Amino acid sequence: MLSMSWPKKGTKLYSILKFKCPHCHEGEFFKSRNPYDLKTMSATFDRCPKCDRKLYIEPGFYYGAMYVSYALGVAHAVSFWVAKLVLGFEMEFWNFIILVASTLILISPLYYALSKIIWANLFLNYKEKENEKSNSN
Repeated sequence: MLSMSWPKKGTKLYSILKFKCPHCHEGEFFKSRNPYDLKTMSATFDRCPKCDRKLYIEPGFYYGAMYVSYALGVAHAVSFWVAKLVLGFEMEFWNFIILVASTLILISPLYYALSKIIWANLFLNYKEKENEKSNSN
């Protein structure tokens, strides 16, 4: 069984799954932890509230998250297709399209948030040594 410490702090997976700052893994990445809070839908802080490092490298930095979002959507559709084949469901083509599209619409706020945090973790790294120095002062 997995322990409560999984994934380990210091890994990119920790930052992604817990929606934490890619630099310190302590501060929040999003202004609201709920991706379905449509008022602040995946709004990020300009700087980490904990370590005060920049979360926006440059203007338009998170436009690249669209590629990650596209990959998540494709993986979503392909997994439904594979599940349909493996489980042997017979379904009309348009019914399958409606099923995939409706589930994709329902889960899109989560995919949007995930795409931003994944994109940030591709370019921003955990700074363990710097975090230890700032905590000892």
